[in-house]
Amino acid sequence: MSKQISYSSLNNELKSSQIGVNASELHGLLTGIIAGGIQDKSWQVLLNDMLNNGQSLAGELSTSIEHVYEQIKEQLADDNFEFQLLLRDEGLFEQIDDMVDWINHFLLGLGLAQPQLMKVKGDVGEAIYDLRQIIQLGYDRDDDQEELAFAFEEILEYVRMTVILCYDEFTDHYSSKVLH
Repeated sequence: MSKQISYSSLNNELKSSQIGVNASELHGLLTGIIAGGIQDKSWQVLLNDMLNNGQSLAGELSTSIEHVYEQIKEQLADDNFEFQLLLRDEGLFEQIDDMVDWINHFLLGLGLAQPQLMKVKGDVGEAIYDLRQIIQLGYDRDDDQEELAFAFEEILEYVRMTVILCYDEFTDHYSSKVLH
């Protein structure tokens, strides 16, 4: 698998290019588009519309974003379930905030890829509903850090599995694999 992109390097590239999202938000948006079933180059048009008023992103940032896109695609297609959300490495409160930003943008990307998302039923519909509830949860900086960290890890794993569930639901796996 290709080298993992770091939150800080991607975030710095986004800031220096004056793109109004952080690394978690971008990763969530791209993941939502991919999990929503978009497997062709149309993801670039959606991304440019959302981030840069329809204009193509320039130079190194464009290359980095393509790398992130390919990495997400690889991880979601991998049977080992190695997909991870891109969050800051330190600070529990910062990671929780990043996760909420990530989920918001994941839902946005998923909705762009699946315009009828609100009509989805069953396990996937319930999981998407749960994501909407998760982003409304709050925390208090005075809360027990250990309990909060445990809850965060549990929710993070649920979000990760929900992403994989959505990917399995909306992606045509047979078009990219040879059947024997």
